[in-house]
Formats: sequence, C-alpha cells, structure tokens
Amino acid sequence: MIIDFSSHIILREAEGKLTSRKDFMLIKKNFETETSDPEKRISQMKKYGIDMQVLTQSTPVLEGLNAPDAAEICRISNDAIGKMCRAFPDRFIPFAVVTLQDAAGAVKELDRAVGEWGCRGVTIGTNCDNLGLDNPLFYPFYEAVEKHDIPIFLHPMVWQSYELVNEDPAVMRLFGWPFDTTQAILRLVLSGTMERFPGLKVVTHHLGGGMLPFYSNRFNIKFPNLIKKLKNPVSESLARIYADTAVDGTAAALPCGHAFFGTERMLFGTDYPFSPEQGEVYLRENLRIVKEMDLPEEDKAKILGGNAKRLLKL
Repeated sequence: MIIDFSSHIILREAEGKLTSRKDFMLIKKNFETETSDPEKRISQMKKYGIDMQVLTQSTPVLEGLNAPDAAEICRISNDAIGKMCRAFPDRFIPFAVVTLQDAAGAVKELDRAVGEWGCRGVTIGTNCDNLGLDNPLFYPFYEAVEKHDIPIFLHPMVWQSYELVNEDPAVMRLFGWPFDTTQAILRLVLSGTMERFPGLKVVTHHLGGGMLPFYSNRFNIKFPNLIKKLKNPVSESLARIYADTAVDGTAAALPCGHAFFGTERMLFGTDYPFSPEQGEVYLRENLRIVKEMDLPEEDKAKILGGNAKRLLKL
C-alpha cells in the first residue's frame, strides 16, 4: 500500500472565507488543480498507484489572520475534510488543523475534530505569530494531543525577523520555511518539551526541513552543552520525530534524510498539489525517487506506506 502522508487541500468552503485576503491569489497560484474535487484526486492517485492520501490544510493560509478568523478557517476546513474523508474512507485520511493563537480554543477544536470526524492527526504551523512551539502557553495543546495519541504534522510558516528573506516570498518558501521547521524541532527537543510530553509524535514536512539531517553531526559537536541539559539522551526525543519525503523530487536528499531518520521514521509524502501539471509533478517525481532508493524492497514498502499505517493505526 502507498500512502501520501503530506497531501494538502484547500476546500471551497475555506476558500470562500479566504478570498478577501490580498495574498490569497498568490497562494492559489501555487496549484492549478481544483483540490476540492475528490474524483480528480482519485484519478491522479490511480494513475500513479497511490492508494490513500492524508488530507492536511496548508497552514500558511492562516498567516495574518487574527485568532477568531483563523479558528473559523480551521473549523470550516476540519468539517470539509471530515466530510470528504467520510465519503471516501478507502482513499482519504482526515487530519485536523488548529491555530495555537488561542491554545484553549485549539484544544476544543482538536477534541471536536477527533470526536466528530475521527481525525488521525493534527496540523500546526512551525511557529505561532513568531512564538516558538516550546512556549508553555502551548502545553495544554500538547496534553490534548497525547490524550488522543495522534501525531502532529508540522507545516512551515513565515517568520518576521530578517528583511532579506521577508521581502522576497520565493526566498522564504525556498529557504525560510526549511529553517523554520528546523528551529521548531530544535526548540521542542532542546527545551525539554519532548521529554515533558513523552507521548508526542511529530512529523516534519520536507524531510526534517532538510537542515536537521544535513547538519546533525555539526549540532552534536558544537552544542553538547545544550544536550546535557536534558534529563534523558537526546536520541530518545529524536526517536519520536518523523519526516516525509516531499523534497520536490530531489533524489540526493533522501540518502541524507535516511541516514538521520532511518527507515522506520520516513513517510512517503508529496506536497501535492503545489506543483505544475495539476500537482502531478510532485506525485510522479517524489514517488520515483523513493522507488529508486538503494534500499531493500521491504524497507521501501515501509517508507511508502507501512510506517504510515503503523503511525496512524490504520
């Protein structure tokens, strides 16, 4: 079985609330397909032999919204995703999306989405209005995630501190977002947040942001003093960090990611539909590079779907 762990969707219901945003059309231009149409999705999935998609809302659509408006988009998205997944249970897996601008509200919405729609995970951004994910304000949310025993899917977000990146959206997407994923994971691990919540399981987009695997030994050599602050070996926290293979078809990235995460913590993902050809480029190329990895077939089968089945309890 092949499961696309990182397949995004912006549904008509949410789109109707977002069209007033000045930058929404820029977001929309990143994909050409009508992502709300399940039949189109299923047709493309069949073409490439993908059995199921995890449906996740892309969190950058929440950028710039106040807490009530962002919460409304999350609620609308969760309902729409839940309905689509209930209509096609053999094809789609629902993930909730919440905003941490109101942690108590995030807990309520997560409880509702899991209880009402059976969501198998929850998507959050890698920062919340420039607050790090290790902020104690978010502890009640992590407690709720542990209670439901579901994974968190981290989607990179914009951060406001470096003008040379902020002034060019392309630079932020190409390099700023991977950095934000990396800092989010380091904060969760080095602050002891992962130790404080031993049931947390975190899935990173774009193979750990790319930076964590690439600089893993530099981190170990340069900052052993930070690791010593933890009660347990850092490996115990890192063992609950997973990564998807959504690297835009960059084959050279996979061996580096595999060396860090190992077979058991890699999940096939595409970042569909944010690519040309109505999203097909990411389906085709990300699938190709995983299938061509120099690994035993049983390991590739775990990455393509076996690990996701285990993590999501399918």
